[in-house]
Amino acid sequence: MGKRKYDQIDISPQKTDFLALPDLLVLNKGSDEDNFHAVHQRYFRKGKCICPACGSDKTRSSKVIQRKLKDIIWQEDGSFKILTITFSQRYLRCDGCKDSVFPEEIEFAEKGCKYTNRLADVLADGTLKQSYNRVCKYYGVPASTASVGDIMRRRIKSRESQLPPIETPNVLSIIEVPFFESFYPVVLAVQNEHVFCIDILASTSEETYISFFKTLNTERIEMLYIDPGETLRSAVDICFPEAKSVITGECIERYARNALLEVIKKDGKRFPITNKNDKLVLFEDHLQDAVTKKRMKEGFCSRPRLKLAYRKYQQLLRLLNQDWTYENLSIWVANLSNELPEFDDLRDIIELHKDEIQAFLNAENPPEKYPTAIAGVCKAIGEMPNCIFDVLRARCMLTVSHDVEERDGVLTRLGIETSRFAANLNEISVSIRKIKDPFSD
Repeated sequence: MGKRKYDQIDISPQKTDFLALPDLLVLNKGSDEDNFHAVHQRYFRKGKCICPACGSDKTRSSKVIQRKLKDIIWQEDGSFKILTITFSQRYLRCDGCKDSVFPEEIEFAEKGCKYTNRLADVLADGTLKQSYNRVCKYYGVPASTASVGDIMRRRIKSRESQLPPIETPNVLSIIEVPFFESFYPVVLAVQNEHVFCIDILASTSEETYISFFKTLNTERIEMLYIDPGETLRSAVDICFPEAKSVITGECIERYARNALLEVIKKDGKRFPITNKNDKLVLFEDHLQDAVTKKRMKEGFCSRPRLKLAYRKYQQLLRLLNQDWTYENLSIWVANLSNELPEFDDLRDIIELHKDEIQAFLNAENPPEKYPTAIAGVCKAIGEMPNCIFDVLRARCMLTVSHDVEERDGVLTRLGIETSRFAANLNEISVSIRKIKDPFSD
């Protein structure tokens, strides 16, 4: 660090022991009860830092950055203390790499994060089931939006390292679920009569799909239930050239349901029933409430476009609930009104993906509960309060135990059974929306 500013005599053994962070030494100078100034132990060593790029020890100090980090100290009585650490972190230049500059390696905090790892893990665990802002408020630290992704990714990596490897199923399902302004692929395993959630991916890009598919035993997968996205189809063709790809009746029904919900959003204001989104997408034969039926009829009188969309949707449900053919579906599409552009995506799917739909009709049927399982997963994710992807993924995959199976003496992970997955996410959503202090009794 150039000419040394500190000597061993400047170190406070008491404060260093109190802080108890790996390789960190607390200085007397500038430190008080709530603010610690610290340097790394290697500050007093003669050895040079090794360049991570080339492995050379031809390194020299380039600059010193003062990083301010919040940390947490747990007391014996279970209470906690938040303090600020000002850490002098060196950046070094490598002469072997010709101007390569890198920060000295530390173990107690991630690069760019405003919290120590010890505090970051506490905040991440709280954010699994509460809002990040509320958790930070409880612990009395600033809710750094620049750090939330880092702390969640660190926690996900740590937790996932403790899980058994994924058991690759024979049938894989990938659905692209809308969440606010984005779509996130949810990967599911279809095992006999059960459906398990394996993971949720960061984007619908081909690179994201391929990267995940490479974690599976691709030779084991015989069939994929896919949504009609081009990047997904391309990734599937690359990674599973021998597997059969199909577009299921559930997928067609889901796109129709989403189209109807769009019409409801535009034309259904002040519709005279409660929970209109849930009730208008029900199969009308299952709607037994006479009062609700009457009010729906009254609401449709002044909303002809919504009535038209509802009737077309109900026709499709009736079609899909019996033995149907691609020709039946084509007739339904041909009779779609131009007044319903919300159904255009579904129209394109049916017209452009005849082979995948026909392949589904020729294949063995999914489990009876498959459509209900997918609907539950989509609804649970859709009702989660807005958050960044890393928080969403952590809440989806780390807050409920995974189903496991032992085969040939090896423990593998099946995923999270979808009914438990949805119930857990719904519970988290309710908890986040509570106004009272989430940490009070």
